[in-house]
Amino acid sequence: MEIDSIVAELRQTFDSGKTRPIAWRKEQLRNLYNLIIDNRDRFTEAIFKDVGKPAVQVEVLETLCVANEIVHFLQNLDDWLKDEVVQTMPPFENWSPIIRKQPKGLVLVLGTWNYPLTLTLLPFIGVIAAGNTGILRPSEFAPATADLLVELFPKYLDASSYRCVIGGREAAEALLKHRFGHILFTGGLKVGKEVMKAAANNITPITLELGGRNAAIVSDKANVRLAAKRILWGKAAAAGQTCFAPNVAIVHEAVYDEFVGALKDYYTEFYKGKAELPSVGHIVNAAQFSRVQSLFSSTKGKVILGGELNSTTRFIEPTIITDVNLDDALLQAEVFGPILPVIKAKDIEHAQTLAREITPEALGLYVFSEDLDEANKVINALPNGSASINDVMGQIAPTSMPFGGFGSSGFGAYRGKASIDTFSHKQSIVTVPTVPEFENMLEWRYPYADQEKTVEFIRANMLAPLPPQ
Repeated sequence: MEIDSIVAELRQTFDSGKTRPIAWRKEQLRNLYNLIIDNRDRFTEAIFKDVGKPAVQVEVLETLCVANEIVHFLQNLDDWLKDEVVQTMPPFENWSPIIRKQPKGLVLVLGTWNYPLTLTLLPFIGVIAAGNTGILRPSEFAPATADLLVELFPKYLDASSYRCVIGGREAAEALLKHRFGHILFTGGLKVGKEVMKAAANNITPITLELGGRNAAIVSDKANVRLAAKRILWGKAAAAGQTCFAPNVAIVHEAVYDEFVGALKDYYTEFYKGKAELPSVGHIVNAAQFSRVQSLFSSTKGKVILGGELNSTTRFIEPTIITDVNLDDALLQAEVFGPILPVIKAKDIEHAQTLAREITPEALGLYVFSEDLDEANKVINALPNGSASINDVMGQIAPTSMPFGGFGSSGFGAYRGKASIDTFSHKQSIVTVPTVPEFENMLEWRYPYADQEKTVEFIRANMLAPLPPQ
């Protein structure tokens, strides 16, 4: 019943027009910025409690990421919300055709647990900026962060416009019974399908941010040691629980030994010879730990680094596995843990073939090569949501870059201007002249016109010629 009343209140607020003024939206964005900065130590503590994420990672990948995104919106929102002048054909230029961005109404954001601040608040920034009211439902698997958001929302944001609702599957199902202007879901494919079905019942537009198996391809033209350093970091960050993390490293056989050697060197440098929980983090819960442990137990590959798993602390040591066959368990699923299989490719074309087989429709693709033509050729050849050359997860760092998947890794995008596009309805508007001279040009459409002469006029004056080749 509480959800019903919240939905009714927020829908009423939207209908009142309260959230539409741009100045009001900016005020709410500033309040959200203060929510983050004023409580950054509390968020660090909560996120560590939920997922064991080290303080530096929380600061950079959570609080700083969200705060800087808000600043980026405040700097650009006026331009992003301007009416777009449409380039049209000469007969319609004096109709003043424009596209106006209108808020969609009440928007629902269903967050996830692995980045409990970033992947809940980044889309919510766009909800506010586009002039909507919004409900945020954080993941129940990050309860400390969710509780903190519920506490802070009414202290900083307008409670008649924005609410944070906690609860598990029942809460989500209760929310999804309602009609929304838009729904954004971040999570796994199975639940994503359920959310999509629920949205279809109300013909609700939806954005799905799902997982995927991402490949890191290392060419023989790469800076091999730097590639190893960056791939190891990306795989171990947040205990491997990042949807954009590499799921497999595919390495040109000419530099394979050098790459593996560099992994060993940087492993020693990163972890002083032995990785511990405070520097890596832990798996979020027992069910997720058991799933990753099962994948690890099923692999037929060779463990060359790491390999320690502790079910009590849910700690998994960053682990590198070689000699992996294509049918290995680690290549059949998104690992979502700090375990990286490394396989050989005969050449760059073979690497593409392997990536296409192992990581179809990846959320992210990473190509390491000093030959940018080669790198871009690989990126263009493989289906992926986004890509980074000579780094992992680099494409999600710049504030202006759309964040989204492709195919089974999701569809739709947000961040920066893409958030405005996602959470706004693009309304086509024309202003048709009323002067007599213009009305004379429209005489053809009225039923009293001479049909034969009208057809001749249309063919002579209204058919556009093909442009020159």
